Order: sequence, then structure tokens, then C-alpha cells
Amino acid sequence: MKRAAIVFMLSLFIGCAAVFSSEEVIDRVVAVVNEEVITLTDLKIAEAFGVYDEELENGDGNRRSRILEKLIDQKLVIQLSGEEISVADEELEEALRRMTEKLGKSEVDRKMEEFGLAWDDLKECIQEKILYQTIITQKFSKVNPVSVKEIEDYYQRIYIPAQKGKGAEPRPMMEILAEIESSIKQEKIKTQVEDWITNLKEKSDIQILIKDIMASA
Repeated sequence: MKRAAIVFMLSLFIGCAAVFSSEEVIDRVVAVVNEEVITLTDLKIAEAFGVYDEELENGDGNRRSRILEKLIDQKLVIQLSGEEISVADEELEEALRRMTEKLGKSEVDRKMEEFGLAWDDLKECIQEKILYQTIITQKFSKVNPVSVKEIEDYYQRIYIPAQKGKGAEPRPMMEILAEIESSIKQEKIKTQVEDWITNLKEKSDIQILIKDIMASA
């Protein structure tokens, strides 16, 4: 608590200093998660390099706020999971390769220069996300079997309306059993993960120090 209070005062000091100084403010503390700091630069890097583009693709709301939520979730899970997990170099290199392929090498180089990053800095950012995903996969890879009733309900309640909404003819249920079962399992895992992280948050000290991060420079 003392550390968080110090960080809060530091954040206020930096913000006030910007008003009375002609020097550019390098960074600001956005949030503190169990005494671990998330800075505005952390947010901007995750946003600029599209670290969470896939996860945020279909959601609504303030994009930076949602990225901050992802960063908070990651730190909580890594801090409190009790798992001893490391990321293989090959997995990390593959993630960086996909990012470079998506953005283009010249754009990645430009962004790295803009933020003053070395490859090791970018690796650290990606590594935390991979650690989070690995912990979640190991903890929630097994779910209860999907019942026939659940499959029938999903087919009638979700699949058929979705197909009709697209103007497509719904396929017979027996042809897509595997797809429906997979979708139901993913929904169950998502709910379990959300419930677990909510429980972790209730046990943690989380402070958001900049409310309107979208307006922050």
C-alpha cells in the first residue's frame, strides 16, 4: 500500500510538472497492480504494435482502456497463478515473426525507433502475453464434456439465427457437431477464465491512476 501511495504521488507530481515545465514528459504511471507499475508507454507500445488486436477485434469501447484491462489481467495471472513457466525462444521468435509479417519490417523498425526500443524490449512485451496465454491454457485446457442438449440448444439459439442473419442456409446439425462442440467449449473456458480473473482482482490491490487514458498524450 505504501509503494502504491508513493507511485500515486509520483504520478501526480509528473503530471503537475508538465504544466510548469517546457520539457516533454517522458512517461506517466497509468496503473499499479499489486505494486507493479503499468506506464503510459507500456500502453502505447501494446497499441502501436497491435499486441492485442485479435482479442479486441470484435469488442466495443475505449481501445486503450481495453488494452489496459488486458495488461492488468496479464500481470494478475502471472503474479498470482503460482505457476513456474518459461517461454521457449522458438515460441517467442515465432510471435515476433508474425508481428513483423503483419506490420511490415520497415513499420516495425520505425515504431521501435519512435519508442527507443531494442529487440529485447519488444521481446519482453510479447513474452508477458505468451506467459499469460500459457498459464490460462494449462489451467483451463480441460472442461466438462458437452452434452447433446447443449449442442441442440446452441444450434437452435445461436447457429441458425446467425446463418439466417448472413442470408445463408443453415447446415444440418449432424454436419457441424464438431464445430458446435468446439464453440461451446471455448465459451465455457472464456467464462471460467473471466470468473477466475474476477476472483484474483477481488484479492488484489489495483489502482488506476489516469482515468481518461485516451486523452493522455
